[in-house]
Amino acid sequence: MLKTKELARTNVMLDRETLKLIDEFAKTMSEDRSTVIRHLIKKALLEERLSLAVRKFQEGAPFRKTAEMAGLDYWDFQAELDKRGIPVSASLPFARRRIKQ
Repeated sequence: MLKTKELARTNVMLDRETLKLIDEFAKTMSEDRSTVIRHLIKKALLEERLSLAVRKFQEGAPFRKTAEMAGLDYWDFQAELDKRGIPVSASLPFARRRIKQ
């Protein structure tokens, strides 16, 4: 249970199959249903935010702006792009600026 954060109650409707999967996962993780749902929602939101930032970068948005959008620092966003096979720039001036940072 999260004791350091204030929690707000909300309701969501889930089909029985999804609820069963959540309960099975909660049992595997030795957690309660609410904790597992919070964890899964947070994880999904972080991934969706990262995916959106990567897509915006590919569409031409500035690197630093998209890194900020992803909630990552410069190097972590670069690593994510590398994992996805997305080049930032192959220019020598870019490489020199990167090394200075």
